[in-house]
Parts: sequence; C-alpha cells; structure tokens
Amino acid sequence: MNNDWKADIQTLLRNTRIAFLSTQGDTSPETSMCPYAVFHGDIVLHLSGLAKHSRNLSNSNQAGLMICTPETPDNSPLALPRLSFTGHIEAVPEAEQTNYQKAYLQNIPDAEPLFSFPDFTLYRFKASAVFWVGGFGKARQIPLEAWKSLC
Repeated sequence: MNNDWKADIQTLLRNTRIAFLSTQGDTSPETSMCPYAVFHGDIVLHLSGLAKHSRNLSNSNQAGLMICTPETPDNSPLALPRLSFTGHIEAVPEAEQTNYQKAYLQNIPDAEPLFSFPDFTLYRFKASAVFWVGGFGKARQIPLEAWKSLC
C-alpha cells in the first residue's frame, strides 16, 4: 500500500471541522458532535460543562472520536474516508492554554466569543490508537508517531 493515505488524512483534516465524540454515559455510550482542531497530534475540543459529554468525562476520561468526510450525493456513505481514535481526554493545563486556544480558533474562528463563557473548558484528546479508513479496502492502523507527524 502506498503513502497516499497520508495526503488523504491531511485533506480530511483540512476540509472537516466536525468530530463525533463518544463518552461513557450512566448506562451506555453516548455520542456528541464537537467542532475540533488538531495541535501537535492532540485533538483540541472546547466543551461546555453543561453538556452531557462533559459530565460523562468527569466520570471517565476514556473516549472515542471520529472525524468523517461529509456525505455527498455522488459518494457512497460506505466509502467515506474517516479517522477513528481511542484515547482519553484531559483539560489543557493553564500554561498551555494560549497555544491550544490559538490552534482551535484558527480552525473554528466563530467560537471566539465562547471563550468568555465560564462553563466552557479547553480539552485535548490524547490518542492511544488511530485508525484510518480511506474507502473500500483502504483501512489501516496509523502508528502514533506517524499520526503526530501528519499534524
């Protein structure tokens, strides 16, 4: 298999600003839509403490995340390129907030007013495993170092 997957992942990250976050709810997994950015291999999320996913994360910081190519009428939903991750989420430490916030706002500029809301916290998703599906027959696990080098 050639290295086209690297360019395809970079294209997906450039063209998609929405991720799907799965957290453990009280009785079952729960999934939320979350705008995201990538900074040094971390997925940056800005989450409201009022949302269920934030409450879920206070019970368990283990999570799954998916970034998927938007569906179009011309493409089969079965063949959409996508990344999926397993890992954990942690609040970005105060000393690192500026760089993470800058990366987030570069990708989601209309989120700037939300940084003044007291219930929002900047988080980073630290991947423990990264999986790429580039379409039919194009699936692979991405080594963490390779993932970080793409971002």
